[in-house]
Amino acid sequence: MHVIIKGAHLVAMEHIDEMLPIVYTPTIGEAVQKFSYEFNHPTGLYLSYPMRDHLDKIFDERIVRDIDLIIVTDGEGVLGIGDWGVGGMDICIGKLMVYTLCGGINPRRVLPVQLDVGTNNEKLLNDPMYMGWRHKRINEQQYDDFIDQFVSAARKKFPSVYLHWEDFGRDNARKNLLRYRDKM
Repeated sequence: MHVIIKGAHLVAMEHIDEMLPIVYTPTIGEAVQKFSYEFNHPTGLYLSYPMRDHLDKIFDERIVRDIDLIIVTDGEGVLGIGDWGVGGMDICIGKLMVYTLCGGINPRRVLPVQLDVGTNNEKLLNDPMYMGWRHKRINEQQYDDFIDQFVSAARKKFPSVYLHWEDFGRDNARKNLLRYRDKM
């Protein structure tokens, strides 16, 4: 399997113009929307709000490799198509592919992270196949505290990591960027 993946990576690098629309926009939008139906194995780290008091332990026990880059989303503002909850993980995976193909970044040193803070997408909340936390998005104070806990745990485990905020809703994106831009 490793040989197949490595071969696919080489083909993608040699044909980046043709492959980019397949590994990212517009194809990734469909993958995000079908995430719960096509999930076959974890591709990153999923942290839900109910886990908030265990983030340090999760980082210590689940993450054993060196990480240079964390691509994190809360799935609220995915590609202009809205709130897709945990389906946002696929946007982190797509961005990881772009970093690897275009920037030469080793994918083993990148950690995609989905922060599951609930969703306001009624379609997802009512879908029996939805894999995320079935809860409306948490309130602003809970959200801010959870983001603080996440950043603190990530910084403790990986002090020199670069944190890439991906497809957060506009208000939260701006707030997070302003609050943490000098910290990570």
